[in-house]
Formats: sequence, C-alpha cells, structure tokens
Amino acid sequence: MILSLKHLNKYLPSLELKPKNLEVALNELGFEVEWVKPFANVKGLIFAKVLDVFMNPNSDRLDVVKLETKFGPLTIQTTNRILKYGDLIICFPVGASKDGVEFKEIILKGYPSQGMMASWSEIGYDWTLLSEKDQILVLPNDFASINDDPMELLNINDTIIEISTTANRNDANSYYFLAKELAAYFKTEFKPLFSFNKQSDFISEFKVQKNLAKEISFLEVKTKDIKQNSIYEKTLLAKHGISSLFNWAVNLSNLTLIEIGSPAHVYDANKISPNISTTLYSGKLEILGAKEVEVNNVLAIKDDYKVISLASVMGLEATKSTSESNRFLFEIGVFDPKMVRHGAKEIKFNTNSASQGSRVISQEVAWLGMEYIKAYCKGLEISKIINEIKLDAKRAINFNSEKLRTYAGVDDLRIFDHAIKQLENLGFEFINSVVYVPNYRYDVLCFEDIIEEIFRFYSYQNFKPQEVRIAPLKTLNINNDKYYWMHNGYSEARTFSLVSIEKNKFNPWNILESFNLMTYVSKERESIRKSIIISLQEAVSYNLKRKIDQLSFFEHGMIANQTFVYGLASTNKTFKELQQDIINFLNLDLEFIKFEDNEYIHPNVSARIFYQNKYIGWIGKIHPKYDDTNAFYAEFIIPEQKSKLIKYQNVNFEPLKNIDLTFEIPNNGSINEIILNINKIHKPFSIKVVDDYQKEHSHNVTLRISDYETNIEKINKHFN
Repeated sequence: MILSLKHLNKYLPSLELKPKNLEVALNELGFEVEWVKPFANVKGLIFAKVLDVFMNPNSDRLDVVKLETKFGPLTIQTTNRILKYGDLIICFPVGASKDGVEFKEIILKGYPSQGMMASWSEIGYDWTLLSEKDQILVLPNDFASINDDPMELLNINDTIIEISTTANRNDANSYYFLAKELAAYFKTEFKPLFSFNKQSDFISEFKVQKNLAKEISFLEVKTKDIKQNSIYEKTLLAKHGISSLFNWAVNLSNLTLIEIGSPAHVYDANKISPNISTTLYSGKLEILGAKEVEVNNVLAIKDDYKVISLASVMGLEATKSTSESNRFLFEIGVFDPKMVRHGAKEIKFNTNSASQGSRVISQEVAWLGMEYIKAYCKGLEISKIINEIKLDAKRAINFNSEKLRTYAGVDDLRIFDHAIKQLENLGFEFINSVVYVPNYRYDVLCFEDIIEEIFRFYSYQNFKPQEVRIAPLKTLNINNDKYYWMHNGYSEARTFSLVSIEKNKFNPWNILESFNLMTYVSKERESIRKSIIISLQEAVSYNLKRKIDQLSFFEHGMIANQTFVYGLASTNKTFKELQQDIINFLNLDLEFIKFEDNEYIHPNVSARIFYQNKYIGWIGKIHPKYDDTNAFYAEFIIPEQKSKLIKYQNVNFEPLKNIDLTFEIPNNGSINEIILNINKIHKPFSIKVVDDYQKEHSHNVTLRISDYETNIEKINKHFN
C-alpha cells in the first residue's frame, strides 16, 4: 500500500509524524516498510498572477508572460500558448530548483525569461491522472493568493511510504485503520476525517435482495448542481496512481477505497430499474472503457432486466455515472473473495477494487465505508440507506493468563497493562477474563491471536534474547556401511528405481505385485524394479561397452515392495571373494544353498543366502541366456539382528590340520546337504572342493576340511 505522510498526519492532530519515526512504528506493528522517499525534488515554487501576455516579436513560437508574484513582477517566456490575463499559475522563479537544477535568468530572442512556469508533471505528479493535457497548470482564481505556499496547497511537501500488509490484515490497506493503529502505538489522539451524518431526506424506490452477497447496501444521492472534488482530494488520488478525471461520485468511490479500505461503486440511478439483486452470470458484457468481454459464472449485480456491474470488480458502460448525471446510486458490499478473484480473472483485469475485494472485507469496514460516503454527501439530497449493513456482535475469547505467561516467559503480567490499554483504544474490550474483539479484526480467532496483539504493542524489542541451551549428544552413531564397501574395492553406483517391464521379469524375491506407471517418459523407465540387480546389470553392461572391464559396484536402494536392499556387482572378484565380503559385512552365521529353481539365475554358480532359516538374498550369476556381462552379482537385505560388534576370542596358536573326504553325489544332487552335516558336527575353519570325478550317474567330490586337530578328529570319526 502507498501512504502519504501528509495525509496520514491529518488523522493524528496532536502528533507530527516524521518519516523515520513512522518507519520504526510500522515495522514494530508488523507492517513491512518497503521504501520511504520524498514525493518530489522541488524547491522554491511560488504562485503567480498573469498580468499580460504577448507574442515575442522575434519568434513565432514564444509568448512573453508578465507575472505578479510575492517577490515582485517577473517575465517568463513559454511555448505553451494557453494563458490569458488574470490566470493563477505556479512557477519556478530564479533561485528555485527542480531535481537539483537551479533556475537562472536567461535572454530568449531579445526578452528576459526569469524562471519557468510549471505543469503537474513538473512538480512530481503523473499529469495523465489530473489533466487531459500536459501543459501549464492553470488553477481556479479563488484557489490561493500569490502570497500562499504552493508546496503546501498542492501537497508537494510530502513523503511517500510503501508498506506491505499481511494477508490477514486487509483492513490495514486504508488510512483510517492504519492511522488508528498508529494512534494507539503513539498513545495519541485519533481523529477521523469525517463526521457521521444522520441526514435522511427521502426513502429510495430501490429495493435489494442479497442472494449470493453476504452484505450489499446502497445510498441514493440527488444533486442539482455539478459537484466538484477538491484539488487536495484529486492530488491524493494521484499519489495512489488513481485518475481523478471522472465525475465527483466516481472519485468519491475511489476515496472510499483508500480512506476506509472498502470497495465502492456508483451508478447513474436513472439507468437502473428499482429491484436489485446478485446472481451468477455468463455471457458478454461491455465493461467500463467500452471494452467487450465474455465471462463465465461471475458474481454480478443486476436489476430487473440486466447486469449493472461485476461485484467488487468493474462497472458497466450502460450504467456508469457521468458529469451529466444528477441522480447517483452508491453501492458497497461484502462478497465471497473467491468470487471476486474469479471475476477479475474472467475480465483479465485486476482493478484496485478487485484487489481489495479479493480478500476478506469485514462488515464493519463496509458499514464504515457507507458512512464515509454519506458524510461526504452532506448538503446534497440523501436517501435513507437501502439495506443497511448490520454489525455482528464482537467475538468473545477467554483470557488465559497461564498461556500468556508461557508464551511471554514471565510471571508478572502487569508489564502488559499498557499494551492492553492500547488495544482497548482499537476497540478491544477486556472484561472479566473475556476479550471482546472488534468486528473489523476478522483475523483474531483464538487466544494465541490475542497474545500476538499484546506482544505487538508491548514491542518485541522489550523481550530480551536468551541463549538457547542445547545439550550436546554424548554419542553419535555413524553409519560406516558405505565406507566398508569402498575400502574393499567397490565403487558406489546410483541407479534409477524404474526399469522396463520386460527387464522387470527378473524377480529373485518372488514379488507378486507389479507397480507400473500410468504415465512415463520412456519405456525404459516404466516399472518399479523387483531386483536392484536389474539396474546394476545395466551399469556393468554400459561400462563393458566402453572397454572398462575391471568393475566392482555396490548400491543401497529400494525395490518394488518398498524394501531397501544391498546390491553388488563385480567382474574382478570371484564367487568366494564376493561371498566373504558379504559374511564380513553382516558378521552373521549365514547359510549358502544352491539356487537352481529360477530360470533367470545361473544354477551352477549361484546360491541363496539364509540367516536363521530365513531367505535374505542370493549370490551368483544371471543365466547366460539373459546376461552377457559374465559378472558375479549379489543382493541381500540386512537382518535386524546384524551385529555391529566384533567379539573378542582367545587366540589359538595350534597349527591347522587338513583332512580330505570323498563323497559320492548323484549328478543332479547338491553338495549342500553334506556341508550341513559337517557343520552339525563342528563348523570348520574352511571347506574347499579339491577334486570332482565324474561318473555315469554320479560324481565323487573330494572336500578338503581345515581346522584344529581335535575338531578334525571329530569329523573324521563321524564319516570314517
């Protein structure tokens, strides 16, 4: 929101606000100040009366203008040939300055020019908001005398402030409520710039049905003479980027918006039939500016026959008031902010009114807006307010002293007495442990909101910062799993969890449900993998094609049943080396049983991994039919019982002994059962196959068992 410091000061007659003090106050009240700057860099401007105008005989473009000023007569030349005797204008005499450039006397075509006459644009205003042409400003003769100060009367001595209000404080987008907060903050008098007008000259013929509006109210005003807004009001609108090139009633609706924060609209009452209501409308409309738009389901205000405006968004050409209008109908409503936003979106134009109406407008703000319009129209013929807005009772919230002590970190709540008194000046009532919230503060819903209000006026600066005591952790468990694999010669791989449906047939975990994407970027990334080895196989194949053949990868990732598994792939490690890496990592008593019942697994060099009879993974190769990498792979989950500790055992200095035992096994049989029987007697230090003699229906496998002598004797005694 843009603020004029000069105008804001009018609400606080006992205090002269300075830019720096205002900036501090606004920030403490929770309104972020974006910037503060002087309105215009102008010095020494004065009023002047035109005494004579004649053409410079040496130029066909210049007029010589004789002026009367408080400093005596001046002569200034101009190409803007609009002046005549008696006109009241403003000018920069010799010694005055604009934007740091000082004016001096010069000779133009044989005649002196002692300064420069000024237009709206040359004193800091956007001329398009105040006049039809950018030319010398000619003022009404009774506006000022030549001894008055135009810097004050034309509101040039001003400071402009831009602030950002929070989304839940729509009321603060107005001079009235912002000045009220500042008056409470500075503990000074708040004086509204209007007095309530009880005048009521007639009962209007218009009747209203609210329908989709929460509130909608009208005021009919009749005038015989053409009414004008003051230059002060027009310059105030211009400072907010609002044009005043309309009739007084339209300008009044815009003043209501910036003064009170309530969107308002005015119609030519002669162009509207008596019965008014709200409805949803779809179709074509000609909005203000003679622009035709097509809208769909917008909240509209209508009479008996037609739409007359879009609620809080835009008026229509057919019902607009003009300088010829003598019967006006002012409208203020409370509408659903979503509907207002939709209306602005449909016409592809966000007006000041729509911007304000797209957030919550309270009943009190709307009611006060209508009272402001009624006060402004004092002296004209005014109707009784049509469908006057009724104010809800103040919201009651229980006062919780203990909660306030907890949030404030203090025991003595008397330190907040002054802040509570300031809130009472804003309409809050603290009665018998109950807080009554004024209607316009729709954002205050619970006692935590009351605490925030108390803290705002107590000032957060009064809370002394305290060091947060955080006890350091005595122990910090670090997961070194990644470093284990890196230290054993593996590189970490990062792969996609999405694979093609064809490759996802590789399923060593027997996951029954498939998770396929309905939309996907590529057929190669269509299904959540059922094995991490699918992805690691792609990584190995990619590197082998680039002649990188010494590879060892590891990855910890997720598969389709939302289980995290470890995957290993290696072209330079043997089955035994891969197996030992897994055993050392898990530090558990694992069983490796031949894996021969899966068409995608190589049956001769693969094994399932069991822990306590539970399947936790596999190790081996992919069947050559589906793999050309010839790499060893392993995939396993980490059991919950994985031991992180290495238990100390006494060192046995005895040398190991070996024994070779030969067993006859059917050609389709497995050596696994024999190894299990050996382990039942005693689990030896190592078992290796040293010979395998093939016969017609069986083969003799010789195992070399290594362990201490006493254990070797137990095993030998059992089998021999």
